[in-house]
Amino acid sequence: MAKHIVNLAGLRSVRAVNRAPARLGHGSFRVNAADDAADIYIYGDIGGWWGGIEPQEIAEEIAALDVATLNVHVNSPGGVVFDGIAIYNAFASHDANIVMHVEGIAASIASVIVMAGDEIRVGESANIMIHKPWSFMIGDADEMRAEADVLDGLEQGIVDIYRARTENDADALKVWMKAETWFRGQQAVDDGFADSVTPNKTKEKKAARSALLDIYQNTPSDLRTAPDLPEVRQFEHLLRDAEQMPSNLAKRVAAAAARVFKSARDEREVAPRDEVDSAAVAELTRRFERAAHLFKS
Repeated sequence: MAKHIVNLAGLRSVRAVNRAPARLGHGSFRVNAADDAADIYIYGDIGGWWGGIEPQEIAEEIAALDVATLNVHVNSPGGVVFDGIAIYNAFASHDANIVMHVEGIAASIASVIVMAGDEIRVGESANIMIHKPWSFMIGDADEMRAEADVLDGLEQGIVDIYRARTENDADALKVWMKAETWFRGQQAVDDGFADSVTPNKTKEKKAARSALLDIYQNTPSDLRTAPDLPEVRQFEHLLRDAEQMPSNLAKRVAAAAARVFKSARDEREVAPRDEVDSAAVAELTRRFERAAHLFKS
């Protein structure tokens, strides 16, 4: 997957940041390395003089890692644009296979960092957000106009990163950025900002293994035709041993059950071992229905 390296040398301003009503908070950066892979955690705000995650720290740490895979776990609302792009470049230029995991939120410049991944996984309930870069400054009209030029340059660099990784059209990306667009879970995959969804954890239902489940009238659908239903001969033994059914009758009922209640494995029908005439079939059916009634009781 393409990774676009951004050259910031021509942008002289360092004021372009996320506009926030209060001072941004601290960030948390941690590296756990083992064997041929390393886990990197980027949690919190990016860059700045308030204790956010610094690009120099990340660049130095990952440069020292001689591993095949970097698993980068991201939960960040964004921060300083220049610092975020520097972090993006550090990951994009690393030789390891970069797997980005969006575990809570990757908003603003944090969404740009995520684009450095060779693979991007987003949590089913996690979000990726993109928007136009913001800035604040105090100055005269000339300085304001110059700052606007800086923001335009930053926006184009970010668009180039998104376009290279998502393969979306630049104009469409600019529309999304102007509107401040949020992509939750599967939507991020659908629009190219992630490669796969990490599903929410659910409680798995484990069906009981019994040939009787398909005979009961109100068995829930997810419990019917369990993958490991007994073979016909096992059902025959169940009828003979547990229900005290005569051996010959148990054979016939088991064979009838195989025809009436298809297993999930679409097993080949097993014909009765002995041919029976129509009267015998009628008697067998009567006894089978009686046996099924006993099973439900």
